[in-house]
Amino acid sequence: MSAPIAITLDITPDDLRAHLITITICVPAVDADRLDAMMPTWTPGSYLMREYGRFVQDFSAADANGAPLAWRKTEKHRWTVDVPASARGDEIELRYRIYGHDLSVRAVHADTGHVFVNGPSAFMLIEGRHDAPHTLTVHAPEDWRIFTALDRAEGEGTPVGTATFEAPDYTLLVDCPLEIGPHAEHVFEAAGVPHRLVFWGDHRAPIDRLLVDLPKIIEAAASLFGGLPYARYLIVVLGAESGRGGLEHLSSTILQFPVRGYNTAKAYEDFLALVAHEHFHVWNVKRIRPAVLGPFDYGAEAYTGALWLSEGITCYYENLILTRAGLMTPERALELLAERWASLLATPGRLVQSVQASSFDAWIKLYRPHESNVNTTVSYYLKGELVGALLDLELRRRTAGQHTLHDVMLRLWSHYTETGAGFDEAGLQGLMEQTVGLDLSDFFNRFIRGTDELPLAETLAAFGLRLQPEAPAPDKPAKLWLGVTTGAPGDRVVLETVKTGSPGELAGLCPQDELVAIDRFRVTSASLDKLLDDYRVGDTVEVHLFRRGQLMTVTATLGQAPPDKWKITPIPDVSEDAVALRTTWIGQLSPPAAPAP
Repeated sequence: MSAPIAITLDITPDDLRAHLITITICVPAVDADRLDAMMPTWTPGSYLMREYGRFVQDFSAADANGAPLAWRKTEKHRWTVDVPASARGDEIELRYRIYGHDLSVRAVHADTGHVFVNGPSAFMLIEGRHDAPHTLTVHAPEDWRIFTALDRAEGEGTPVGTATFEAPDYTLLVDCPLEIGPHAEHVFEAAGVPHRLVFWGDHRAPIDRLLVDLPKIIEAAASLFGGLPYARYLIVVLGAESGRGGLEHLSSTILQFPVRGYNTAKAYEDFLALVAHEHFHVWNVKRIRPAVLGPFDYGAEAYTGALWLSEGITCYYENLILTRAGLMTPERALELLAERWASLLATPGRLVQSVQASSFDAWIKLYRPHESNVNTTVSYYLKGELVGALLDLELRRRTAGQHTLHDVMLRLWSHYTETGAGFDEAGLQGLMEQTVGLDLSDFFNRFIRGTDELPLAETLAAFGLRLQPEAPAPDKPAKLWLGVTTGAPGDRVVLETVKTGSPGELAGLCPQDELVAIDRFRVTSASLDKLLDDYRVGDTVEVHLFRRGQLMTVTATLGQAPPDKWKITPIPDVSEDAVALRTTWIGQLSPPAAPAP
C-alpha cells in the first residue's frame, strides 16, 4: 500500500485590521465524485462545543486549473465539494477566511500586532485524510517571526517571514499552535532539552527571574518520570488585561495571563503554578489519558468520567512540583490546600454531583454555568485536586509510606510508553489496586463515584497535621449571612446565587431578586454586610426586594456564616512515624517561631 500523499496548507494574514486570515488547502489525488471538509467543533483540552464553523467565511473550491467547483454546506461544520469526472485524480483547492478576534488560548486572534492560531479553530479536516501528512506554509510579514512546535520542512531555528512546516497527520498539525509576530524569544535549557519562552502583549514579566525559575519547574517534573518526553518545548504567553488560563499540547503550551499580573509575590506564584500545571499535562492528559481522549472525533463530544484525574490530579501536582523545585515552601503548599478545602466546603453541589459525573458532564455544566451551579455541581478541577490529595495520603498511610499516588502515575505512564494508547477507564480502579496492593473499592465508591464528604481532616491527622477553621478575632461577633452572592450593576444589589439550605433560600429569596432594603434600611453594594452587623444569630429581618418588577417582602432568620478560612498546622508531639510520613509527602516543615518575649 502506497504512502498517503501530503495535504498542503497555506495561511496568510489577510486584513489584520478586520481580524481576518486566509487558509488555502490543496488536497491531492481526489479520486471520488465529492470531497468533504469538516471544521472542528471543539478543541482538545477544552470540553465545550465551540462551533468554530461560525468563524468561516468566503468559502470556495477550485480544480487544478483554477476553475470553480460547485459546493454546498451539508451541516453546520461540513462542506461538500462536487468533483466532476474531468477533475478526478487531480488536486482540489479549498479556500476560506477565518474571522479571529477571540483573545483566548483556544481560538484565533489576529490584529495588527500579532496572529495567534489554535489549529482546530482554523484548519479544516479533509474527510478520509486524517492520517495523511500535512505541509503548512505560513506567509507572515517579512519582519515577523513564526513560533510553533511543528518541525520545519527545512532549516533550523525560529523563522522570520515565510516558512514551511511538516506534520505526519492532522492530529499533530492542530496540536501545534502558531504565534506570529515581531516578538522576542527567550531560550533556556532544562533537563538537557531546549525550551523557548515567548510573550505577546505589553507585559511586565520578570524575564531574568523566569529564566532561572522555569527550568527548576520543568526539571522537577522531569525527575518524576525519568526525563522529558519531547525534544523541544515552546511556551507562548498571551498578555491580556485580565483572565488566566492555559491549553496543553504535546510539545508546547499556550498561556493567557494579565500583562500586569506579576507584580506581587502571590501573582508571580500564580504564574509559576500555571506553568507547572500546563507543563505537567505533557504527561497527564496528552499521553497518560483516557482512551477516548485520542484519537479524537473533532465533530462530537469525547465523553469521559476521568477528568478528575486528568485535570484535578494535575492541579494537585502543581504545588508538589513547586515545592520540589524549591519555589514554594511546604507551609505555603499546606496553606493552599486549606484554601482549596474552604472552596470545596463553600460548594453545596459537592454533595449532589460526584467528581466522576462532573467529569462526564463537563460539556454541559462546567463550561456552561447557570445560577444554581454552586448548588448542583462541583468542579472536577477543585474536587479532583482534593480527591488526588486524599488518595495520595491514604495510599501513603495504608502502606506505611511504601506506595504513593505517583506509583499509580508511573504505572499509567508505563502503559502509554508500552502501547501508545490511552487507558481503559473501566479498568482504572483495578490498575490502581494492582499497583499498590490495596482494595480501593470503598474509596472509589464513596469519593469518586459517590458524593460522601472527603475525610481530609482525619487522614491528615495520621501525618501529624490538623485541619481546622481559622478562629475569628476574639473581639468580633459571629459573622452573619443570608447565603447569597450578589452582583451590583451600578448601585443595585441583584442576587446571583442562593445557596442550598441557607437562610436566604429558607426565606424564599431567588436568583435575580433585587434587594432594596433590610428592615426598611436601604441596601447598597457596600452596605449589606454593615447592615447585618446590627443583628445576632437567630434574629429575624424583613428583606424588601423587587422580583420581576414587583415589590415584595420576605422574612429571613439570620444564621451564622460557615467558616470561610481554614488552616493546616502541625500537631505537637506526634509520633516519629507521622513526621516521617509528612516529610516524605510535603517536605520538612520549619519549626514554629518562638513566642514573642
